[in-house]
Amino acid sequence: MSTVAGSSKTWDFSYFKSDFQGGLVSFLVAVPLCLGIALASGAPLFSGIIAGIVGGLVVGALSRSAVSISGPEAGLILVVVSSLEALGSFKTLQLAICVAGLMQLVMGVAKAGIISNFFPSSVIKGMLAAIGIILILKQLPHVLGYDADAVESLALFSWNGGNLEGLLEHALREFNATALVIALVSLAILIAWEQPFFKRNKVLSAVPAALIVIIVGITINTLAGLLSPAYMLGGTHLVRLPVPTSADEFIGLFTLPDFSQLANVKVYSAAFSIALVASLEALLAVEATDELDPLKRKTPTNRELKAQGVGNLVSGLLGGLPLTSVIVRSSVSINAGGRTKLAALMHGSFLLLSVILFPRLLNLIPWAALAGILLVTGYKLARISIFRQHFQAGLTEFLPFIVTIGAILLTDLLIGIGIGAAVGFFFVLRETYKNAHFFQSYSVEGQEHLRISLGEHVSFLNKASIMTVLKDIPVNTTVEIDGTNSAFIDRDVLGAIENFRETARQRNIRLIFLRKGDDYAQNLAGQPHVSGKEADFEAYYKLFENNRNWVAEKLRRNPRFFEATAQQTPKFLFIGCSDNHVSVSEMTGTAPGEVFVHRNVANLVVSTDLNLASVLQYAVQELQIQHIIVCGHYGCRGVKAAMQNEDEGAVSSWLSTVREVMQQHQHELGALETEEERYRRLVELNVIEQVYNLHQTATVQQAETPLHLHGWVYDIHGGVIRDLEVDVRRDFAEYDTIFRYQVAPEGLRRLAGTLHQPPSIYSVSTGAGRGPIIAIPPFDADAALGVP
Repeated sequence: MSTVAGSSKTWDFSYFKSDFQGGLVSFLVAVPLCLGIALASGAPLFSGIIAGIVGGLVVGALSRSAVSISGPEAGLILVVVSSLEALGSFKTLQLAICVAGLMQLVMGVAKAGIISNFFPSSVIKGMLAAIGIILILKQLPHVLGYDADAVESLALFSWNGGNLEGLLEHALREFNATALVIALVSLAILIAWEQPFFKRNKVLSAVPAALIVIIVGITINTLAGLLSPAYMLGGTHLVRLPVPTSADEFIGLFTLPDFSQLANVKVYSAAFSIALVASLEALLAVEATDELDPLKRKTPTNRELKAQGVGNLVSGLLGGLPLTSVIVRSSVSINAGGRTKLAALMHGSFLLLSVILFPRLLNLIPWAALAGILLVTGYKLARISIFRQHFQAGLTEFLPFIVTIGAILLTDLLIGIGIGAAVGFFFVLRETYKNAHFFQSYSVEGQEHLRISLGEHVSFLNKASIMTVLKDIPVNTTVEIDGTNSAFIDRDVLGAIENFRETARQRNIRLIFLRKGDDYAQNLAGQPHVSGKEADFEAYYKLFENNRNWVAEKLRRNPRFFEATAQQTPKFLFIGCSDNHVSVSEMTGTAPGEVFVHRNVANLVVSTDLNLASVLQYAVQELQIQHIIVCGHYGCRGVKAAMQNEDEGAVSSWLSTVREVMQQHQHELGALETEEERYRRLVELNVIEQVYNLHQTATVQQAETPLHLHGWVYDIHGGVIRDLEVDVRRDFAEYDTIFRYQVAPEGLRRLAGTLHQPPSIYSVSTGAGRGPIIAIPPFDADAALGVP
């Protein structure tokens, strides 16, 4: 994913210019392809255009793929031809396409999109490279001037028995110099536009290179006609879009399905074939376009199936061919700058406008110019650097990659991918067998320990090698089998390990088997074959495993997580309760190191507590802490124990401070109706009191930088933090002016100045040559003020 905030969006109007270019160029390429696929399928020519429009507008709007563009695809030609032959009419085929769309919707709801996750990335990249090679080879006849084969099917040997070699021989006999000139000039323009000079030029870089190619191609062909009509390209050498002469004729290009055939069983058989092939091609295509996406976004595959289903439903209703995500036009769009789904919407909009407003203009475009665009697209898909990268990655990456390419070139897209996936699966099994477990031997206090770490997937294939290791373990050894990283452990392997546990005792071998899952950890001690000592150690070792999992997860999200944590400079000191089991980082959403933490029972600030005093001094003087937070929590067992006045030794003595707070506020607490209300209020009053105690410490009073003191309460049931809004400066100032006196011979004399004593505690202090100073606590509203 990009670090740019908006890059994760499927569309973003800040990419409007790039998306406009991508949509325009893919549209120019799509027009002849849509027509050619319809021609090869034996369907009305306009059905290919309808499918292209629906693929751009309907699927483009519903899909969450950022860069994929849908439309009729050559891989569906054989399915359409066989379905047409079985059903007898195109209108019945339309009905089958509608049913296929509904099937795809059901597949999306059933979350069948997960199937795309089972194809290795090397196979997907091999598919892209194979498509690039085919694109290059298929354009060579167009470069030479032979354009009769308008269908760019993704196979070297097409379904009807034709082959590339025969096609090239025929193209050489039909050689046309004008087409060659247009193709070479087009290539020169496209290559030049990639050079730094053109990229840095603000004017030239703003114009799509493909648009220049189309304009130059039409111009060269027109000039050739002016020189001699024989030199001018026409007929099959140009795009051939249907040209309606009236609104009625245009509307007549759209047809409705034959709903009277709903009871025809063959409709559902054809629909299943269309849905299966279209869905597989769509899932593989979005996986491939995600690889090409410069922003590396991930398409939700189940949503894609639903979008494709709606697209096929609409296409069938309007008279279009079945559609799917098309890699060729998607990659053309990406190469031209397309970055969001707005490019797909542009693509569909241009197709719709072209057949309405300017079909005759599009019919001037030579195939040779489009061939130049597709040649460059093919080269980018099958660059030499991609082959080098996979070769350097090793045999497990290179062999599935190269086999996928060869299989697609010799068969077709789906068969080739299937063969490549089979080879990839073989290497997965091989690696699983080899890396199912790792060994580590070490000694603890003279006793031998052996650690066996199981891999992510442990199948029955690994049983023999694991049991061979266990059988050769010497006596008097502690064996730890770590399966906490295993997503799957075959039952045969589990049974073999448990059987070994029984025989291990006879050889004085202690077996510790760590498993993934809380239910195993919770019920471990109750299993009859596990001793109490073993259970204790299993729970102990699980702490280390939890730590490794935590480290792995943090590094997966941020490879520099621990480096950044070590450099944190905390601005907060958190004084909390030992009884609060939620970490400060989780409560506040802060990273480790952002908060300096001290905990004790009932979050007390006691002047005789040297532990707290040292923490406070270090935080203020060394760390330059800016905020100090005293945080209690509802459900505090320390406060509960103080309320119940239980004698618990040292804890009871420690909690005397809480009991003093309870005594000082007994009138307020007594006015509350329930014990639970008194309990919760005492938690709050205790926090306020500790903030006052914190304020009067020498460290806080002598701090060189301003300190902000806060009192919080955490709700353990709701997870919400409440700020009690304790304002010590306001409270002490008010107390100072109303209740502070000095005992003098003439009587009580009010004092001004700063008071460092909390308002809820009697304080007597003496100074040299002065009488005692008495701070009288605030009284409840209905109590008599009195005098000391």
